Amino acid sequence: MNKKTVIQLIKAFRLPECFLVVALGFIGFKYAEIQPHILTLVTLFFVISVTMLQNDWRDRIHDLKKGKRLAYEKPSLFLFWLILFWVICLVLIGILFLENAIAAGILALGVLLAAIYSEIRRLPLASVAFVSISVATALLIPLAFGASFKEIMPLFFATILIMFGRETLHDIADKKADGEYKKTIPILINDRFARAISAIALVVGCGLAIFFSIYTIIGSLFIMWGLLGINKEARLIKVRKKVDVGLVLLCLSLIALG
Repeated sequence: MNKKTVIQLIKAFRLPECFLVVALGFIGFKYAEIQPHILTLVTLFFVISVTMLQNDWRDRIHDLKKGKRLAYEKPSLFLFWLILFWVICLVLIGILFLENAIAAGILALGVLLAAIYSEIRRLPLASVAFVSISVATALLIPLAFGASFKEIMPLFFATILIMFGRETLHDIADKKADGEYKKTIPILINDRFARAISAIALVVGCGLAIFFSIYTIIGSLFIMWGLLGINKEARLIKVRKKVDVGLVLLCLSLIALG
């Protein structure tokens, strides 16, 4: 493989997003005061990776409009890694089942959703709802080890709202490419409404995060800073970047300071 292909392959794995979801799972264990279960977190990583790769494989033709070409131009290479990750993921879920059937069941549901995600894209709001809930579900895994939902409920709903706002920003940016391929908010209604919905979701989500832990205020303020430019088309990319940085700061503060 040449250097360009290697870089494209690394990007396809979307490691930052995968590690962010695993961090949420770790945070769920931490705030439930339960020892993190390493096998579960490792399996979670592969579940998220499979979801990303499966979506890119299914959308390989459509994604050409977005400049993502690896799955289309190198199908054999991409399919090799997709199948490998599917095998690793299913094996890990099987091993986890022997230790904790409920945890394995939660992650198996995630794998099932990964397989059908691209097939439900034309259902109104299905894609943004799927991503938001799937990411937040990482916080629920500790329930399989005796955690109480009440302990992590504010952060669970905060994560859903913040991810909903973040993904809506991406849907706005992808509106022209998505066309009739997906039924997103900016396609169903309009950009202005989508921006308003995104801003409200992010503000309320940050409020819930701060209610959960005051240590999330730095990341939340960073997200609020990004929202100052949400009505300016030229600054939408900057808004998305600041929201992503804010998410990372939220997770880091909960891990290091909470």
